[in-house]
Amino acid sequence: MGPVVLASGQEVSVLGVAALGVGVGYFAGMFGIGGGFIMTPLLVVIFGVPLPTAIGSGLCQMVGTSLVAFLRHRKLTQGEVRFDALMLPGSMLGAELGARALTALSVSGKLSIGGRAIPWISLIVETLYAALLVWVAVSYLRNVGSGRDKLDYLRPGPLSRVTLGPRLNFPAVGLAGVSAALVGYIGLGIGFLSGLLGIGGGVALNPVLIYGYGFPIRHAVGTGIAVLFATAVVGTVAHSFRGHVELGLALPLLVGGTLSAQLGALSSRRLSGTTLARIQSVLLFTAVAALAWDLLSKFR
Repeated sequence: MGPVVLASGQEVSVLGVAALGVGVGYFAGMFGIGGGFIMTPLLVVIFGVPLPTAIGSGLCQMVGTSLVAFLRHRKLTQGEVRFDALMLPGSMLGAELGARALTALSVSGKLSIGGRAIPWISLIVETLYAALLVWVAVSYLRNVGSGRDKLDYLRPGPLSRVTLGPRLNFPAVGLAGVSAALVGYIGLGIGFLSGLLGIGGGVALNPVLIYGYGFPIRHAVGTGIAVLFATAVVGTVAHSFRGHVELGLALPLLVGGTLSAQLGALSSRRLSGTTLARIQSVLLFTAVAALAWDLLSKFR
């Protein structure tokens, strides 16, 4: 097993966690996501880390991977910085609200089902998590292109036509007259999911950008990563004050993830939009399977 660290009383293999960080960091860089959607379930299922600790420590790791991926995507000129600026204030507020919601759930007791006491935090958070991931995976699979890859090109979506409040242009992705207020509200929702579920938010944001606004998939991943960095920082601070961050767990995740995130960002440039969508769908369903296994194990 090699060297171990203690995470909320649970012995965890340092080498195993570092390897997980390398894998998650690679895909985080490739898809412009924090990687929490796959990291949190695997920390819980494979390493037995308590859910709040997995969420808080995973967010800490995302600070490094999202920063590295952001810098790499900027170098590749992928993304729309003005869109990030509109989402940032709401996303940071949402991350704190999500952390408070998780704290409330962690002390909400247990539900008795068939003689088994299931913690409300596991039942609610993992079910919500799984539902979100299934929705995202199905969205990708239903919209992958054929022939000329439509995910590689701008296709103005329904959210780009909303007229709420002042409207702005986003020349980097070819969109004009986009509602600034709606973008801010989306940032708030993404931040809340980040604080509650321990995800960077990119797993939910990318489909919104791609199918809601019509971003080309490479610009979507390059845009969302800056917001993920900000929400990961706020979420880490919020969870650390609540005792949900274990540095001994977060550090090997961070070291492994930051090394591989740059390679993932470079890979995104070599793959078609359809290929990227299909790979991410496989990862999403893997995370759903891990969550389902964890929930079902509580009923046995």
